[in-house]
Order: sequence, then C-alpha cells, then structure tokens
Amino acid sequence: MSNIVGFVGIRAGIVPGACRVRTAAAWIACLSCSLCLSEAGAWQRPGGPQPQRLAATDGKGTIEAVGPGLLRVKLKGGNSWLVVPAPNAKISVEGTAAREMLQPGQFVSCAVSLDEFGKAAEPVMQVVFPGGGVPGVVAGGLGIAEPGAKRVAGKRPAGQYLVSGTIRQAEAEAVTVQAGREKFELQVPPDAALLVKTMNVALATAGDEVEVEGLYLQPGELQATLVSIKLAKPVAPPPGKQQRGRRPAAQAAEPAAE
Repeated sequence: MSNIVGFVGIRAGIVPGACRVRTAAAWIACLSCSLCLSEAGAWQRPGGPQPQRLAATDGKGTIEAVGPGLLRVKLKGGNSWLVVPAPNAKISVEGTAAREMLQPGQFVSCAVSLDEFGKAAEPVMQVVFPGGGVPGVVAGGLGIAEPGAKRVAGKRPAGQYLVSGTIRQAEAEAVTVQAGREKFELQVPPDAALLVKTMNVALATAGDEVEVEGLYLQPGELQATLVSIKLAKPVAPPPGKQQRGRRPAAQAAEPAAE
C-alpha cells in the first residue's frame, strides 16, 4: 500500500482545478469527481481537458500493486497506470483456490446431485468461492442460477441443484454446508476443482494478469469501467486464519514395570 500512496503523491495535482492531494483516498475522489464533471459537460470549453477512452488493445497488462480502492498496473509499453474502478464498473476476478479454503466460514456455491431424500448422491467435483451471496438451493442449478429460478426448500424431486451457503465443518473430504435452514453433507474429493469467481479486487497480487477499460484525463490515471483479473496463484486463507488441525489424542500412559 505504501508504494501506491507514494506513487499517488508523485502524480498529485494532475486534475485541473484540484487541490494537491496527498493520499490515495483523496486522489480517488478527485479523479472520480473530475471525470464526472467532464462527462456532465462542465469542462466542455475550448482548450479544456477532455476525457479520452483507453483503447482495448492498450488495456492489457499485469498488476504491480493493490491498495484500497485502486490498482497500479503496468500496461502496453511498460507504462504504469493508477486504476480506480468506477462505481458501476464491471469487475471480474477469477482463479483457483487452495484446498485450505475449504474451512468453516467460507461462502461457497456448488452443483449438487440430490436424491429423493435430499441427500447428496454423488461427490461434488466443483466448488466456487464467489466471495458472498444469498444462501439457499436453486432448482436446476448447473453452476449458474438461471434467471427467475425458483428457490425451493424441504421436499424436492431428485436432481441437480445449485447449493449456496456457508461451510460449517470441513474435515478431509467431508464438507458440511449450511444453505439457509438446511445442512448438506458433501464429499469433495482431492481432485475437485476449487474456483474463485468474485468481484473482490483485493484478492489480486503483483504479477496477476489484468485487462482494463475506461476513461482518463491524462495518461497514467484511469477510471475503469471494466476490470478483469486472472489470478496467477491459488487463493489461500490469510495467515492466522487457516483451520487449526485437531489435537492428537493423548497417549495412554505405559504401565509401570514391576
């Protein structure tokens, strides 16, 4: 974060009429306000700065650093840009997750084959970490809930369902997911695909691939309308948040020799 704040400080004051900003938060506010004013026509005067759209071919690169609400990325030509997602920006962060992510408290979604008793009939071969959502069971779930899909509870016919909820317990391949008022005992084998599909840019790290689109007043500062990130490394729990292993059972004392 310190690198980003320092970079912002170097480029402070690039917004016309703005005060000299010294923090990342202030720079984000100035850039967003400036672009909004420009779009509203406040700067549509001869000689005034006009927003330009970053060409799609120039918006691909890699992430250099991540800070609260902004990214520093290296785009075509090796130039560094500060990128601030617009309030209505389309954001996509995709990658894989480490096995350690299957721990209590994580929100997951997965397609589950349920029998007539509401029990998982087959192992779950794909688990998605969306970063949050609405817990429940969606009929016809095949990994993505269809628009207008009906949420059902209690008795339901056997078939494929999208189960979304919070992991309550995880041990080896056994994972218990709380979906609303229902609990599902799932088997997640070691070769199951663990995927990350979220809008949380904070998961990104230096070296991840990125694609951005948006507007800028001056090269180097972009308000993005699209941010697409491909994670290079599997997502793992933060240090100290990993599930603690079970304590080994106490060994019985050996009988004293007579």
